[in-house]
Amino acid sequence: MTTAGPHVLITGGGRGIGRHLVNGFLANGAAVGVLEYDSDLCDELQQLDGCSAWQCDVSDADDVDLALSAAFDANFVPNVLINNAGIIHSEPLVNMLSRDDRVHSRAAWKRVLAVDLDSVFFVTSRVIDYLLARRQTAVVISISSISASGNAGQSAYAAAKAGVNALTKTWARELGPLGFRFASVAPGFLDTPSTRSALSETTLDRLKQQIPLRALGDVDHIWQTVRFLIENDYVNGTVVEVDGGLVL
Repeated sequence: MTTAGPHVLITGGGRGIGRHLVNGFLANGAAVGVLEYDSDLCDELQQLDGCSAWQCDVSDADDVDLALSAAFDANFVPNVLINNAGIIHSEPLVNMLSRDDRVHSRAAWKRVLAVDLDSVFFVTSRVIDYLLARRQTAVVISISSISASGNAGQSAYAAAKAGVNALTKTWARELGPLGFRFASVAPGFLDTPSTRSALSETTLDRLKQQIPLRALGDVDHIWQTVRFLIENDYVNGTVVEVDGGLVL
């Protein structure tokens, strides 16, 4: 499959990595559909030639069903699905310095797992079922993280991304014989506005020294990897780390 011409469904395509992927696919002639939580970003995406957007909380199974029904009713049938929607949360299991409840927030745990892991299950299962009924196939790529191998201070985030990788491998075995392919992309530290707002220059400099290539990644590195995974028809069930050689 090539990236010029397919119907690509992207979750969380309003900003960040997702928006960069939207722009990349549109520039390559693909028809792009987006499930996006922010209604203002949905309106903005609708103004892009070749792009459709449906407001959706992908952590809510019923909302996913409604949004996908609307997409299918509009004859948007994806043969590429990018599970990109997600949130990052950092919090120690026990905060020894807290004067209140020192244990990791239960609400934060549930929210991160819902957005980062449940969404992948909800969206992928409905899309696959729809395609199976029509004897069509797809490539499913989920955005994971190198934190999936375990990262101090990110219990919920690491657990969710490890789950994403497990689903990728499980579904590759389960649905590969039916023509579906699955892969995950695990970024390391990217040079983005959100990264620079979350981390000080001192922390960023220290991170760079830990990365063998001595540089932060770029969102275009993620786009290049996604293109490769779509175009290489023999890649299935793999997790590609795009981290400059950094291993957590």
